[in-house]
Amino acid sequence: MRIVLFIISILHLSFLLSAQESSLNISSNIGLFNNSINEQLLSESYGFLDNTEKNNIIDGLKPFNYIQFELDNELKYKNRKGWGLLFGNHAALYSSYSKPLAELILFGNAPFKGEQLKLSPFQLNAYHYSKLEVFYQWHPKFTTSISFIGGHQMAIFDVKNAVFTTGESGSSVAYEIDFEGHHTDTTDLRNNLFKLNGKGAALGFTYTDSIGNGSYIVSIQDLGFIKWDETTNNRYVNSSWSFEGINVDDFIAFNDSLLTSDFDSLQNVIKEVKKESFTWRLPTTLAFSTIQKTDLTYVDGIRFSVIHKSGIYELPRVSLDMIKSFKKHEFSLGYHIGGFERPGFQFGYGFISKKMTYSLFTKQANSIIPSQNYGLHLSFGIKRVFSTSK
Repeated sequence: MRIVLFIISILHLSFLLSAQESSLNISSNIGLFNNSINEQLLSESYGFLDNTEKNNIIDGLKPFNYIQFELDNELKYKNRKGWGLLFGNHAALYSSYSKPLAELILFGNAPFKGEQLKLSPFQLNAYHYSKLEVFYQWHPKFTTSISFIGGHQMAIFDVKNAVFTTGESGSSVAYEIDFEGHHTDTTDLRNNLFKLNGKGAALGFTYTDSIGNGSYIVSIQDLGFIKWDETTNNRYVNSSWSFEGINVDDFIAFNDSLLTSDFDSLQNVIKEVKKESFTWRLPTTLAFSTIQKTDLTYVDGIRFSVIHKSGIYELPRVSLDMIKSFKKHEFSLGYHIGGFERPGFQFGYGFISKKMTYSLFTKQANSIIPSQNYGLHLSFGIKRVFSTSK
C-alpha cells in the first residue's frame, strides 16, 4: 500500500511540474536534395541528352553522390498536465551511388572497352510508415514516448561489391556482384498506398536543461523497428557472370535459344526471391541543440545543432544559426554541413503571439541562386495554445 501511495505521489508531483499549456501543433516537411547536380546544370540537361550534356553531368559528379527525399506530416496534441498524442506519416528515400555507375547508365559499356568499372558501393533506403505516439513529460527536464507503427512500403538495397568488365573488342562482358535487397510489393504504390505490410514500435527520449546563458536539448527518437510481413521480397546475391559472345557456324541452325542459354544464369540470379518476413531497424535519430543568448546588436541568440541518423548518414548534419527577434517576429539565418545535403545556407521565420505560432523553415536558402541550388526544401508549422495552468 505504501508503494502505491508513493507512486501516486510521484505522478501527482510530475503533473504539477510538467507542461504549462495545452496545445495543438500541425507540421509538415518536404524536401529533395542532392550533392552533385545543381539547378543550372539540370535545366540545361532537360529532355534529350547528347554526349556534351552527358559529359557535363559526369563532370559535376563526385566519386560518391547522394540523393535524399523526405516527406513528413504530423499532428500533435499536448495536454498541460504533461501527456500528449502524436500522429505522423513519414516517407523518405536516401540513396548513395558511385560516379562509374552513372557513367555506365548514361553511356553504356561501349566507351569502356578493356576497362573494369567498380560500381559499388550503392545503397538505397526507402520507406513509408505511419505512427501513433503517446508521450509524457514526467519531469520538467525529461520526456519519454512510445510509438505504435504501421509499415506501408519499404525498399532496402545494399550493394557491397559490383564490378563490370568489358573486353577489348567489346565482344565480351563480365560482372561480379554481391548485394542484399528487401522490398515490399511495388503494386501497393498504385493500388493501396496505405496498405499495412508491417508492424512495429519505437521509443523516444528528450532531455532539456539550462546551460550558461541559454538552454540545450538532447533527444533520441525512433529507437525501434518494423517487422515486415511474410509477403516481403528478399534477395541475397553473391555471383559472377560472363558473356563471351556467340560463335555461329551454321546460319540455318541459328535461333534465339543460343542467346537464351547464355543469359539464363543471369536471369536466374536476378529472379531468385525469398518470400519471408523481414525485421528492419528504424533509422534512429540522435540530436543535440543548444541556444545561447548574446549581447550583440543584431543577433539575439546563436543556435548550434547536431543531428545524426544511424544507418543513413555517414557524417552527422551540423548547423549554426544566428537568431534575431523583432516584436512578434523571429528570424534565423544559418549554415549547415554533413548529412545527405551539400553544404549551404538555411533560413527560418516565426510569428509568435500569445495563442498562435506560425513557422517557416528551409534547409535550402541557396535556392535563389541556380548555380548554388542543389535541392528544394520547405517545412512549416502551426501551433494553437488552448489553455495554461496559470
